Amino acid sequence: MKKVLIYVLLFLVFGARGQNVSDTIKWQNFDQVRELFYKKNKPILIYLYTDNCDSCQMMQKECFDNSEVARYINFYFYPIKLNAYSYDTVIFFNGEKFIHHPGHQFHSLITVFMKDSLSFPALVMFNKYGQGQVFYGFRDRDHIFPILIYYAEEIYTTANYPDFEKVYFKTYPPGLTQIFSRLNIHWKNLEDLDSLLKRSKKLIFIDVYDRLRVSTTIMRMQVYNNPIIANYMNKHFYPITVEARWQDTLVFNNEKYGPSQKYPFHNLAIKLLNGRMKFPAFLIFDENYNLLNKEQIFLLPEDFYRLITYFGDEYYKEMDFKTYLQKYNDQLQTDIEKIRAYYRK
Repeated sequence: MKKVLIYVLLFLVFGARGQNVSDTIKWQNFDQVRELFYKKNKPILIYLYTDNCDSCQMMQKECFDNSEVARYINFYFYPIKLNAYSYDTVIFFNGEKFIHHPGHQFHSLITVFMKDSLSFPALVMFNKYGQGQVFYGFRDRDHIFPILIYYAEEIYTTANYPDFEKVYFKTYPPGLTQIFSRLNIHWKNLEDLDSLLKRSKKLIFIDVYDRLRVSTTIMRMQVYNNPIIANYMNKHFYPITVEARWQDTLVFNNEKYGPSQKYPFHNLAIKLLNGRMKFPAFLIFDENYNLLNKEQIFLLPEDFYRLITYFGDEYYKEMDFKTYLQKYNDQLQTDIEKIRAYYRK
């Protein structure tokens, strides 16, 4: 799995040198992070461990000492280590004070985080809104990245972690250096779109793809490319990719676009997303290039299928999406169950 984050990691190695991204995790204390978090709301990673825990020592060596993991964490997170036996006084982010009470085995903040599940190692992850979740157990490089990506790319806004993890590992099986994925969806070239529409009228689906966002690759490899979804897309849409960082000159709806001289993105991507460069991103147009829908979020496969059938079967002409789900969700369940079963294999 050494190539899982190849584009992201190359960016962190070569493109972020000016931001002082180190190969070693720059662990910080609660006071430092509290001050930084209020300036910039990056997610927070808190590593809970003990000195006499073999799994903790393995996790330090096989996970946090890995340069790829370290660079990713340094770039996207505020990292903190907390030894469960620590006698330090900790002022938490809300100003509450925690100490190691005499006669107690662990620091009082540990019991707040872990309740009765006092098992090490563990990660406490806070998103940029200060909402936390505990992840128990040893994680190596391959198994910490889905957690990191889930928080760094804000996938928690649209998907719960267990469902995202299934899709992630379907895309990036642990331990594999190269992943082959059968191409079920038939992507079309942007330059052929006008001629395709003259031959047969279909809706236009545009995936604005940013190679530096892992979630965009997961959407392409496992959401769009799910056999049920791909067959539906091939029938009802012309699927097109617009790479957000392309350097080519492109023509869309009789207008010519080139790479931006000011920003790292292509002008067509900037135009399509109205300058809000948040990924994953996709748009749906009718056959006359009228925009029907734009999303800039990660969607689980079943949620994506509900959305594209609303447009593909032209229910959007009769009712809003909420009404469609209320009226037809039961009819979609057979296909949705097949979609879910694909990720259980």
